[in-house]
Amino acid sequence: MKRPTIQTLLTAVATVSFACSTPSILAQDNKPPVPKGNVTVSFWGIATQPWQVMIDDFQKTYPNIKIKWTKYSTDEMKQAVRVASAAGKLSDAWFNWGGSLASPYEDGGHALELTPALMAEYGVDKNIVPAALDLARHNGKLYGVPIWVRPMTIFYKKSLFDKFGIAEPKTFDDLEQACAKLKANGITPIACGGKFSWMTMRTTDFLIEHFAGPALHDKLFAMEASYSSPEVVKAFTKLKEWVDKGYFNDGFISLDPNESLPLLFQDKAAMTFQGPWIEDQNIIAAHQDPNNYVPIIAPADQKPVRVSGFQEQVQFWSKAKPDEQKAALLFAAFMTTPDVAKKHVSEFGSPSAVVGVFPSADHPITTTMVKWLQSGVQLYLPTDQALPQEIVNAFFQAQDSMILGSLTPEAACAQIQKAVEDYKASH
Repeated sequence: MKRPTIQTLLTAVATVSFACSTPSILAQDNKPPVPKGNVTVSFWGIATQPWQVMIDDFQKTYPNIKIKWTKYSTDEMKQAVRVASAAGKLSDAWFNWGGSLASPYEDGGHALELTPALMAEYGVDKNIVPAALDLARHNGKLYGVPIWVRPMTIFYKKSLFDKFGIAEPKTFDDLEQACAKLKANGITPIACGGKFSWMTMRTTDFLIEHFAGPALHDKLFAMEASYSSPEVVKAFTKLKEWVDKGYFNDGFISLDPNESLPLLFQDKAAMTFQGPWIEDQNIIAAHQDPNNYVPIIAPADQKPVRVSGFQEQVQFWSKAKPDEQKAALLFAAFMTTPDVAKKHVSEFGSPSAVVGVFPSADHPITTTMVKWLQSGVQLYLPTDQALPQEIVNAFFQAQDSMILGSLTPEAACAQIQKAVEDYKASH
């Protein structure tokens, strides 16, 4: 279970150019097969994601192909794919994350393997940043086309930091001092919605990265080290300390994640652990100034410098009818053609997994993150993508039980490690 990084993400961008005679069509030197006759592709995607802009352009370019988009929330999406795969009837294509969220469908033969020949046929081999492909691979094989790369890190509200004379945290000690000063001034340091556990997990993962370091963190994900290690216990102890000090909003453990960001908008909280999607989906949509919400490299005080993150991809049903499968692959190839991706970057979002695609100037958050990726900042997968879901469930239960006071940090870590050992024994 080697953990890939994106150290080389977009580093070749400056030296690579692509020629295309007409916008919104695939490059002339890459002509993937186009099904003949009318074809309808069933596609499952997250309702808040901007698929429609690509669907509209694709259907104008290929009028014989219709993309039927079924919309789901994040957790509904996970359930729909899980239930459909068990029933043996998936959509022709679907949105998915990577790591352990995708591996059951890859190991189970549900997701189509994109062989080197197939990648070349559809242009994936040259249009996608190689490091993004590395993040999408499972056991050395590719089962999806990466669309976005998503760093997750700490955001702070600049106006509040300026008001209380707090400098941007560069070290872990700086971060704790900022939390203490904010709390002393009646501001909740960190806005979090812990109802589904994964938003709280982002802080837990960061604390593990700080106390355990990249090498041990990766070994934990590979199930080659113990969650009862002193370094992990320190991370859980620090999380409980922050909870007890009131560094998170009251009742955060039962708050929906979508309800946490307004705390920053209302000046009730000053920081949150989020990803680049909040720029379009939340900040700009709420008519807030994105320059006032600043992402920083979460100060783990470790080398190499890493933040949590993942790629997001489109996968394809291995048992789809030939024409539907070809059309679904063509749709993914179309979206990741550099000319098309550049044309729609403002509406479709960034950071993109496509070579040579940068955010527009009015998107300072994603621009900052792309600059990180180009400068060599690496990613580590979040726990809920890095580990099998049985262990993730145990991780969430132990984390939340400790926060609520029914487990000590040591007992929480021991509970996670038992789940690891049970999983390894049964596999």
